[in-house]
Amino acid sequence: TLSDAINIEVPYNFERIAFYITGGNHVLVKEWMLIMEQTQQLTLDTKWLARLKKDFRSARVTDDEMCSALRQAHATLSYVADPHTAVAMAAAEKLGYVFTTETSSEEEMMPMAILATASPCKFQEAVTVALGEVGWKRWEEDSFPPRAQRTLQKEENEPYHYPQKEGSSLSEVQSEWRKMMIDIVNNNF
Repeated sequence: TLSDAINIEVPYNFERIAFYITGGNHVLVKEWMLIMEQTQQLTLDTKWLARLKKDFRSARVTDDEMCSALRQAHATLSYVADPHTAVAMAAAEKLGYVFTTETSSEEEMMPMAILATASPCKFQEAVTVALGEVGWKRWEEDSFPPRAQRTLQKEENEPYHYPQKEGSSLSEVQSEWRKMMIDIVNNNF
């Protein structure tokens, strides 16, 4: 999809959600995670599915719907979202929330918050598909984050190799690696 970080098999926060819905039953959560690791699936019984549905709702969003939400936010809110935020906006609309107010009455409005987790500058392809070349260029000229712009203008560094010295312990290797990384960051950013 155009929102590639969403293309994951098991969301990184699933284990935390499972811990939450089970009331902190770490033994059951560990069992579930082992089942998922071994079988690539998990079927919750009706008790746990009902508990999950008590607090969480979801919706499937296509690339076209994501692009439409991104365009709508840009047109009505003058906001260019990253594709993951646009997925959340499209899903919210499917679930009955309205993130624009132009055609919405107060009775139709439900409180909602969507937290953007990334900058559109990381997703040129998706934003260009949604807004077109002109839309991307306009956003790039007017709103591209200065720090990201400076990063793009830098020369790319050669990859670093961190050789392990014969006889070094893991903590010595990690300490040496940390010093090298600090030097790289201090000298390049």
